[in-house]
Amino acid sequence: MPELFDLVDLPAKLQVDEVDTYTATLAREWAEGQLEDVTGLTSWPDPVPKRLKHWGLTLAVIAYNNPTLVADESIDDYRVSYEDQLIIESIRKQARAVYNTAGQPQYSFPEPDWSWTTVPRSALAD
Repeated sequence: MPELFDLVDLPAKLQVDEVDTYTATLAREWAEGQLEDVTGLTSWPDPVPKRLKHWGLTLAVIAYNNPTLVADESIDDYRVSYEDQLIIESIRKQARAVYNTAGQPQYSFPEPDWSWTTVPRSALAD
């Protein structure tokens, strides 16, 4: 099963030199959970579509930068406000609309075999 994105993609998206493997893995797992929840996908398509990868990376960046998902923070006269919840809900809404597979089979089934032959009743009376 392919991964949603490679761990080396996270530092590139964050524009930092490196992110330790454990933290990057946690961020990817959180992003995968968010997308699995709304898409119903149990495995990622191979290759992973660009928009799905982008959504996953964006969610992973949010998990990395704001792991507790605080809405705002103030220290003395320094104040910062995060719109992460709005971004998360926007991504979830888009992913649900595009990939919602609820109630749909995720695997292929063989075509029905209509080549059956009939047997006369007299053959069944044995």
